[in-house]
Amino acid sequence: MLQDPGQQIAFIANMEQRKSSDCTIIGKVAAHVPDLIVYGDFSQEVPFIESFDGVLLFADISGFTALTEKFSMDTSLDRGADQLTQTLNHYVGDIVEEILVYGGDILNFAGDALLALWKVQRSQMSDIITLALKCSLRIQEEYGVRETEVGLELRVKIGLSAGHISKVVVGDNKHQYFLVIGRAVDEVRLAQNLAKASEVILSPNCWELCNRNMIEIERIKDQRAVKARYIKTISEIEFDEFFWKCTEYLQHYPTGETILRATSTLSPNDELEKCLRKYVMRNILKKIDDNQPLEYLSELRPVTIVFVNLQFDERAKILHLCKAIHDANVKISDIIHVFRGKINKVFMFDKGCTFLCVFGLPGDKQADESTHALDSAFKIFNFCSESLMKIKLVSIGVTSGPAFCGVVGHRVRHEYTVIGRKVNLAARMMMYYPGLVSCDAVTYANSRLPHYFFEELPQAEMKGVVNPGVVYHYLGISEKAMIGKAYFTKKRSEYYPLLGREKELEIYDILLKGFVGSTEGRVIMYEGLMGCGKSQLLAEIAYLGQEAGHRVVAMELTKVNVQQKFFAIRTLMAMFLGIDACKTHEAREHILQGKLGGVVEEAYYCLLNNIFLVKFPISAEVSKMDNETRTEEIELFLVKILQKAVEKDILIVVIDEAHFIDPASWEFLDNLLSRIPVFMVMSLSPPSRQARLPCVSAVNIINSAKTTYVQLRELKPSVILQKACQDLGVVSIPRELETFLIQRSHGIPFYCEELLRNLHLNNMLIFHLWEEEEEVDDEWEGLFTNAIKAIPSKTESLSSSDNVLYICTIRQNVKLQNIMLPPTLKGIALAELDNMSPSEQMVVKCAAIIGLTFTTELLLHILPEWTKRKMNQTLAALVDSHIFKCFNKRKDSQNAQSQDMPSTELVVCPGTVRSIGQESDIPSSVYNRIKQEQLVMQCGVMAFCMPLLQEAAYEVWLKSQKKALHLKCVSYLEGQAHKCRRCGEGDFISFHRHTVEMMLGSIESQENSSEQHKEYPFSEAASLIIYTTLKRLQAPSFEGMERKAVTAEASLTSTCSLENVQRTSEDITTSTFSKKLELLLPQDFEKETVKALKKHKMLPEENLKAEEIEKEFLERLDEIIQQSDRGREKIRRLGSCECEEIVESVFVPLARHCMAMGEYARALYYLLECAAAYLHLSNNYMAFSNLNTAENLIKSVDLRATVINQFEEATFYSLKGEVCYNMGQMNLAKKFIRKALILLNRRFPFNLIGVFFKTLLEVSKHASHQKNQQFLYSRSKGEKKLAFLYQQGHCLSLLWQLFSLDTATNSKKFCRLAALMKVNSAEESDDESQIISSYTEFSLCCQMMGYQDEWMKYELMAIQRSSHLQVIGGGLLTTVKLAQSLAYMKLCLGNLPLSIQLGYRAHEMCVRLKKPKLDSLVLCMLFKALFLSIRYQDCVQVLSWLEELAVEEERIIEMACFFSYCLELLLYAGFSFKSFKECLEFIQRNEKNCILMSQNSIMLGLYSSLAIWFARLQQWGNFKEPFEKARRLLRRTNASFFATSGFCKFLECEVLVLRKHIEEKPNLVRETRTKTLKDLDQVLSRCSTSPIYYPRVYHLKAYILLVLGKEEQSQIYLSQAFQLCDIYGNLLEKSWLEISNEWWFTAKGPMEDLWLKAAPDFPKWKIGMTEKDFPEIHKTKYLLRVPALDINNPFPEPEIPDV
Repeated sequence: MLQDPGQQIAFIANMEQRKSSDCTIIGKVAAHVPDLIVYGDFSQEVPFIESFDGVLLFADISGFTALTEKFSMDTSLDRGADQLTQTLNHYVGDIVEEILVYGGDILNFAGDALLALWKVQRSQMSDIITLALKCSLRIQEEYGVRETEVGLELRVKIGLSAGHISKVVVGDNKHQYFLVIGRAVDEVRLAQNLAKASEVILSPNCWELCNRNMIEIERIKDQRAVKARYIKTISEIEFDEFFWKCTEYLQHYPTGETILRATSTLSPNDELEKCLRKYVMRNILKKIDDNQPLEYLSELRPVTIVFVNLQFDERAKILHLCKAIHDANVKISDIIHVFRGKINKVFMFDKGCTFLCVFGLPGDKQADESTHALDSAFKIFNFCSESLMKIKLVSIGVTSGPAFCGVVGHRVRHEYTVIGRKVNLAARMMMYYPGLVSCDAVTYANSRLPHYFFEELPQAEMKGVVNPGVVYHYLGISEKAMIGKAYFTKKRSEYYPLLGREKELEIYDILLKGFVGSTEGRVIMYEGLMGCGKSQLLAEIAYLGQEAGHRVVAMELTKVNVQQKFFAIRTLMAMFLGIDACKTHEAREHILQGKLGGVVEEAYYCLLNNIFLVKFPISAEVSKMDNETRTEEIELFLVKILQKAVEKDILIVVIDEAHFIDPASWEFLDNLLSRIPVFMVMSLSPPSRQARLPCVSAVNIINSAKTTYVQLRELKPSVILQKACQDLGVVSIPRELETFLIQRSHGIPFYCEELLRNLHLNNMLIFHLWEEEEEVDDEWEGLFTNAIKAIPSKTESLSSSDNVLYICTIRQNVKLQNIMLPPTLKGIALAELDNMSPSEQMVVKCAAIIGLTFTTELLLHILPEWTKRKMNQTLAALVDSHIFKCFNKRKDSQNAQSQDMPSTELVVCPGTVRSIGQESDIPSSVYNRIKQEQLVMQCGVMAFCMPLLQEAAYEVWLKSQKKALHLKCVSYLEGQAHKCRRCGEGDFISFHRHTVEMMLGSIESQENSSEQHKEYPFSEAASLIIYTTLKRLQAPSFEGMERKAVTAEASLTSTCSLENVQRTSEDITTSTFSKKLELLLPQDFEKETVKALKKHKMLPEENLKAEEIEKEFLERLDEIIQQSDRGREKIRRLGSCECEEIVESVFVPLARHCMAMGEYARALYYLLECAAAYLHLSNNYMAFSNLNTAENLIKSVDLRATVINQFEEATFYSLKGEVCYNMGQMNLAKKFIRKALILLNRRFPFNLIGVFFKTLLEVSKHASHQKNQQFLYSRSKGEKKLAFLYQQGHCLSLLWQLFSLDTATNSKKFCRLAALMKVNSAEESDDESQIISSYTEFSLCCQMMGYQDEWMKYELMAIQRSSHLQVIGGGLLTTVKLAQSLAYMKLCLGNLPLSIQLGYRAHEMCVRLKKPKLDSLVLCMLFKALFLSIRYQDCVQVLSWLEELAVEEERIIEMACFFSYCLELLLYAGFSFKSFKECLEFIQRNEKNCILMSQNSIMLGLYSSLAIWFARLQQWGNFKEPFEKARRLLRRTNASFFATSGFCKFLECEVLVLRKHIEEKPNLVRETRTKTLKDLDQVLSRCSTSPIYYPRVYHLKAYILLVLGKEEQSQIYLSQAFQLCDIYGNLLEKSWLEISNEWWFTAKGPMEDLWLKAAPDFPKWKIGMTEKDFPEIHKTKYLLRVPALDINNPFPEPEIPDV
């Protein structure tokens, strides 16, 4: 599959080294600069002008922008910036190479165009024009049109000009720029504009100067320019002579045959290098100095483009232009340098000079990039308009969005440039909106500046621009415009209610109630990341305050406000006084005079002049005040105004983005809160590493005892999904999109919005009308999507206003996993990344390759030549900066980042921040850093604090770099790719690695040890107790059991012939013979099979009594438990199962790393292992997801046979079948399992004929195994053979369970055959654990079909066989599993005492072996057995164990079972262990959990329990939703005990609905009755597998008959229910039956419903309490009351409306 990983890493590193040493440093720098500069004059002072003659070639390439968009948006492409770079540079590089060969000098690359020069004497111009034209025609011939690999065409059009040219050099001592000006420059641009694709146009002057005899042209109408068609024919020899003559005119044409450009051979020259470096951007120079490939700078990156165009007076002389351009350049550099902007290009056309400035290049990203760009543009506009000589017009266009930023050109001549739609748009806006600063809608939105700083411009049709969107005129920041204008930008909408912030609102409500009557101010501060929903929360709070009748002043600040002294208070008071909407000072004065009367003297009104821009006359008193006194008086004035207001009303001040409050306003607020009772609500963002520290007054408020500081947490996944539906206006989204949003939004609402906006803008979503479809069998693709379809409610989206509901789906071929981050989100993360040091950036980028969570060992492994000390120091700095966070264990990290169970606890506390006035304590700082390093050294696992940063940092790498790093990760992780030590360190798919040829050496090296452990998964734990138990347990209890040989009948002697008969018979259509056979089979087939089994003595002797064997098995378990107590302390030190952690941290990353490397066969191996592991961990959705990924991989890869072998294909279908089985899709599961068995060479028959012959064959095989098998274990099979046998057994195990659910008459035969084949596969493997498991399953199969003799005998065989196991490793585990299986079987059958005994013992053994998952299953069964036996005290104890286990192991399934049982106590026992509110909150919080969503049986029980509760309490409004959700799950459950329990609860819901309809809606009774009776029959059929529930079903059926008026039949079924309770020991149901019988038939008077009387606040049963504490506990049952019927017309037909 792969070469040795070490060899590949070395090879890649060697190639990189060779590339990096191709030329010298000066050569690399010179590659960015034209010969015009390299060989120019550096002695002159800038600015200066140099004039010369020459020929210009301007080539414009169309298609670059479309190509950039294609690579950035097409999710079907697994491409990155490196692929785009290669595509661009292959094309541009070819064109550049042609120009260089013909002696041209590439002056610059202007995005998707390039300008070349042939500098010659005037006398040589004619020949050089011919040479340049020959070059142009060859370019058009060879590269005029090129089809790219993504289906887009690149085309080129060329203009030529010739004449006098001037070079202008501007700049300073650090950075210099050049541009060429003159008539020839203007003409070449005009000529190119006249050209069409694949054409060459000569400018008028060029046509005048050329040798017209050699050039064939075509005239252009109304133009002096001409189109060149071709050069007239000359021989090759003549042209060669002409060419070499021309090269003599070119001063720096290279002499070597293999040298394209002479500068590539420059010798080191420090002085020259220093001069050249001034022409290259600092970002580029850093990469060159670090000897890094310049491709590392190429990326698709969100940037802000600023195009500045300066139009000069036509009469301006060149010297004036030179001076003006120089002044503009210096000023622009100074302005944008503050915000880390860069001038990328300077060029001139049409008497206009253009500067291309870029904000956000690699290493320069900042958080407020758009704001900085607009601020800079406005300052540039003002300076250029006012200060430049001969300036005529200044135009600036500003846009924001994704662009290709990278090196374009050839190896020997290239430049760093930006290309993209947004670059083109900025250039067009600059030209079509002259004389102002214009910006696009994205820049307007990203700036977050108030709308009154902008003015919408009329739409203009711009050449080459489609759908530019709204364009704005940026007016700049004006103090006058900002008086009182700081309104909320996020408006509250009733159509988009606030989601997921109930606790935050509750805190506000509690504090506001406590504030009433206070004499001091109170503050709530909500802190959260940008986009977490602070603005919407504050808008909701402002609305609630107004609704409550309070005085509310709400304002939102921006970054510019922090620099404006007293802005926050001035705005607050303007809004409070109502002058914020006034346009004139007279209007403001009028309002102020009316509101200030009686508050302060009129003589002091003039104090407000500067604050509110009014013109009250200056009084004598005020004129005498100094500035300090005036300030104090102003503040006193404002306090008096507020004091007057709070006497009548509660004043609530809401300030969004409060971290932008200016220091003077903070000081005023600090004083105000201590003097006046004002209730303030603020929102803040956490401080970044570059943020200013808050002032002293701000610190005082934050740390005040009157301030409550609340940290906003991420929204729960269920809320994110609600928000997604809300934003899209739909009632349902596909599961794939749900997972995408949960994983990529990380609980941040703004991230969710941007992800959806990005998908919608790129046309990846489709909207359909929602219709409640008929339920049909699912296909695999919709297995989860249909299962979770939303139930529309009255609070749904806008689209539901006219009862028209929509659902959203994903467009075909859209691959969500390939979607790059939206530019807005990527910009946020890159701003954080670019502000780190180079070492920190390297660590973050390498960690991003590993994933959201990473181990420090793996990080060190992939860091390039780092020491551990250096890594720890850098990690400590990143932890200190809140980039990373530490964990001690993998599991801690998984829990912390879990998206399904986020913490719902709020952090509510006073904040602690350091004031600006405090001096930093250097010794303390050093101590803290050392302490942080020690913490990092102890930390094995770390995670990103901001997951967005991980995604952005990952996207920064080029594909080749990613591949090399992924390979290093794979080489490290593969040694850990196995189960945990406690589970034996084998494969999750048994012997999987042995079926894959040419698997990695690291895997092969482990094969011997790992597979030995596979057979004995508990060897280490068992070894601690073996010496104390082995002697006592080695002698089996049933050693005397005799097994006799058996001879197969003659007709069955040939296995091969029988196989042939079986295969042939499967294809026979139903014939007379088969019809006769079907008549024979039902009566005789089972009897004959049993007779054969007895004949061959394959079953235990009759004299071994079941009771004795069960008793001895219990004693054996007691003995094991007793002896293992001696080693319990040592076992306790061993960790519990770590398989879940290993899957998440090893297998899942390995699959991802292999996919990224293109190692698809290896990726498939790990994807299948992941799917099997997730099924092992009961996470069906993640198994489904991994199998989908595997399927897409198989379909998308050519040469399919090289990716998947026969065993893996069989395993793939087997795993799909298991997922379908778990999801209740039985037909689909059968289909996949049958496919798997065919591939495993174990075909299963399709008809009764095949079943007949196959059964005879399997009986013979079984007899043969019994004859030849020995008890001593010895493996004679090869590992590959065992892999097939184990997988066969697994498939057959699923298959018999599938057939057991089929209600068809003949399904029993198929079921029994599958179980028997499973037994044979197990016996063939010679694995005792497999054999015992197969006997147990065969016993259960017989039990479900009602074959009592056989299920008892095979059960006893399993018990007896287990007695031969030595209690080491796998033997001990098998014994525990057998006890658990037996406990389950006895529970289903109603042997509750034995089930309880087995359950307690299995629990004890699980505790000793530290097997929590198995223990949880045992506790669940144990609770049910105890509950049905009315042993409430023991029930509570078991529930407490289950809760403790679920919390300790953080397992969501166990928590769901726990709350399900708590609901059962409330519904059927009449007391509580957890309140109904707690149960409801758990369900609402976790119902979208992907693990729980795949547990249909559990969720059916939970939803049905909720529905029963609401129905009993007549809360029908709350009843509908859980009832509908339960109904949708019915067809997705199997026939397990827990599914039957849930179905019985759902049936009770239907019964209560039937009663409601009888009482209130008689016209619906017939329909409801039909549905209910149909479901009742279905439950009865399911009870064949769990007869313990027969009494419940008969109880409900008796009630249905009673309410339908059939009292006599009702009494019959009630009597049968009593009898079944006695048979199966269901005492719980019996106690309820007694109450129902009395209430319905024997009661002399009305009975009191004790359940309704106690509801909803049932008494709580605590540990240690007994039934004596609940005297009426057995009578607290819900009374199924009987409604009165209309005797004459009990169930009227529904009325048919008139047509």
